[in-house]
Amino acid sequence: MKFAVNYSTPLKDLLNEGAVDVDLLKCPEWDGLVNAALPLRPVYVHFDIALGINKIQSLNFDLIRRMFATTDTYYLNVHLSNDSVVDPSSAFARKELLDRWKDEVAFLREQLPDQTIIAENLPWVDFLPQLEIACDPDLISYLIEECDLGLLLDLSHAKMSSHLLGIDVENYISRLPTKRLVELHITGIRPYAGSMTDHFELQPDNWPLVEWAHDQIKNGTWRTPEVVAFEYGGIGDVFCWRTRKDALRDQLPRLHRLFSDNHHA
Repeated sequence: MKFAVNYSTPLKDLLNEGAVDVDLLKCPEWDGLVNAALPLRPVYVHFDIALGINKIQSLNFDLIRRMFATTDTYYLNVHLSNDSVVDPSSAFARKELLDRWKDEVAFLREQLPDQTIIAENLPWVDFLPQLEIACDPDLISYLIEECDLGLLLDLSHAKMSSHLLGIDVENYISRLPTKRLVELHITGIRPYAGSMTDHFELQPDNWPLVEWAHDQIKNGTWRTPEVVAFEYGGIGDVFCWRTRKDALRDQLPRLHRLFSDNHHA
């Protein structure tokens, strides 16, 4: 189990100072960012690939293959999405989305036959109503089992989806195929601009879920993931403004202790 963190300039500074340690740096499929991160630590790429929105055939597969060849990326990650707002109780709509997901997985396997595919749960939030079906844990589980995929479990996404579904987050996660867990994502959640938003530093009330996840791994209820990634920090307008060096300095050691085989007390 390796501990990864989003690459950012504040994290780069902390690593160069020896103030924190990580096993891997997580980057999008951007050459410039990957090249900046590679001298610091091994790098793996988290691809911006969404199933269910009819854009799979327009992916840059040469770029994807290059990222596999030049980084420590072991899995092709996909996000389980949807492009239309439909009645979530419609059996036809559920089957149509599931069939689309399955067809797009098959297409990816044709293009990248040597890569293991892992699927990530996206969050259903008020301003993304099309994701109500896509976040259904039973639909996600069926796809992953049927297509022999790995699970990329995003704890914050599960928390946000379960809230709108009106169920407990532990119940929601228990309906996912955690015996197929390959990667775990952690971020902080807090209100922002009128909605619950992730990719912040961990808030005090976020830690219990993180520690519960650690316990599920430790006691064997979940498969031990290869990577646990703290998706905090980054480059660009989306992430820079909420990347705080003091938060990284404070929270990374605790997370590293929980989620790395390479941490030595």
